[in-house]
Amino acid sequence: MNQYHHRPCHSCHQPQVSPWQQPPAQPIVCPPQYRVRDSFIPRMQPVIHPIVNVNREHIVNVPQHYFTETNRNVVVNPPLQAYPYPQGGFQQAFQRPFFGPRY
Repeated sequence: MNQYHHRPCHSCHQPQVSPWQQPPAQPIVCPPQYRVRDSFIPRMQPVIHPIVNVNREHIVNVPQHYFTETNRNVVVNPPLQAYPYPQGGFQQAFQRPFFGPRY
């Protein structure tokens, strides 16, 4: 007969066990869980940032204009012209036309 449905009897002297009251089972031990509390302590560590200043000079070509002058003397022969003689029968002296101050 099933022990859960056992009716008390005077001959077996077994205590009656209710279905809600079971004998304790063997304990199961799980692996431990760790709780880690991290704390931080500041420690100064120098960090060096080198800076190199570079001064650069760039050469730029800039045109500078110079003008040279030369003088040329050119003689231009006038076209041949016949000058009329005045009525006196002799030729007048040639006169140069005046274009500016004479030196």
